[in-house]
Amino acid sequence: MTIRPAERVAAVRRFNRFYTQYVGALDDSLLRSAFSLTEVRVLFELAHGPATTAHALGQRLGLDAGYLSRILQRFRRGGLLTREASPQDRREYWLRLTPAGRAAFMPLDRAASREVARMLKSLSDDKQRMLLAAMQTIQRLLD
Repeated sequence: MTIRPAERVAAVRRFNRFYTQYVGALDDSLLRSAFSLTEVRVLFELAHGPATTAHALGQRLGLDAGYLSRILQRFRRGGLLTREASPQDRREYWLRLTPAGRAAFMPLDRAASREVARMLKSLSDDKQRMLLAAMQTIQRLLD
C-alpha cells in the first residue's frame, strides 16, 4: 500500500501533536515552574556545556536571536546568568549560569527525570525497549 505524501505529512504532524501534548510542551510553564519549555532548554544547555556565546547557543537550539536575547535578559535580571566580554571579540559575551542559575535548574532537571521515569514505569520492559528503539530510529533518521 502506497502512502501519499500528504498522508505522510499528516501522520508526522499527528504524532508531533500527540507527543507535545503528552509531555506538556504546550503548557505556559514546564514542570510546574516559572519557566517555559524554551527557557528550560536554554538553562539545560547552559548547565551542561562549557561557557558559550548567545550566537552559538542560538544556532545550537535553532532560536531566533531576538527571542533568545529576551530570555537571556530575563535570566540576567533574575540573577541566573552572567555575561563576560570575550577577550578575542569584544562584541561577543561568554554566558555562564550563576550559582543561583544552577540552583534554579537542578530541581527542573530532577523533575524532568522523574517524569520520564514515571512514563517508562507505566510500560512493560518489552514496551520500554520498543519505545527506546523507536526513539533511536527517529533520531538516527532525522539526524
